[in-house]
Amino acid sequence: MGGGRVAERKVLGLLECGANVKVISPQLVPALKELSDKRVIKYIKRAYKPGDLRGAYLVVASTSSRKVNRQVGEEARRLGILVNVVSAPGLSDFTVPGVLRRGEFMLTVSTSGKSPALSRRLSIELENAFGEEYEAFTEILGRIRKKFRDISAEKRKHIYTQVAMSSIPRLLREKRLKEAERELKRITGLDLSEIKLPLK
Repeated sequence: MGGGRVAERKVLGLLECGANVKVISPQLVPALKELSDKRVIKYIKRAYKPGDLRGAYLVVASTSSRKVNRQVGEEARRLGILVNVVSAPGLSDFTVPGVLRRGEFMLTVSTSGKSPALSRRLSIELENAFGEEYEAFTEILGRIRKKFRDISAEKRKHIYTQVAMSSIPRLLREKRLKEAERELKRITGLDLSEIKLPLK
């Protein structure tokens, strides 16, 4: 329920998880309207009314009205549907953390519903601290794990720790790719062609 900026973030997160999303709201922000026009989401152009939640698995109440959000939360509870009420965490079955994704690398931030604004601030700070280089670095670590599956657990742990704690992410961020490759080879002893690094 809701078609504003908060709803937009919730909808995008649900779509990333493969959900079939229905939005009920008198109006939509441009991004949600575009998704509706492309039939990525189902849009019902009106205010919420009792009975709208039948058949839903999960509901997010993010309208601009606390009263409506509460009504949605109460109906969801009666129907046994999981619900997140943005303006009333006490009525929620779950909270939705802020998420930073860099390929397979993912960080989440949560204040347990106490302060979405603080979650957003921290997410922005994490975006600056963990740039696109962490997508490549996570891929590198995954490939290294595959190459060293057959050695002893103690040696594997040593190599994984050395790579994870290395300066490689900083070198990748600074586009010093040859130095990153040399550092990786120093730690692992592998010829870099064996790993086929995503550094270029």
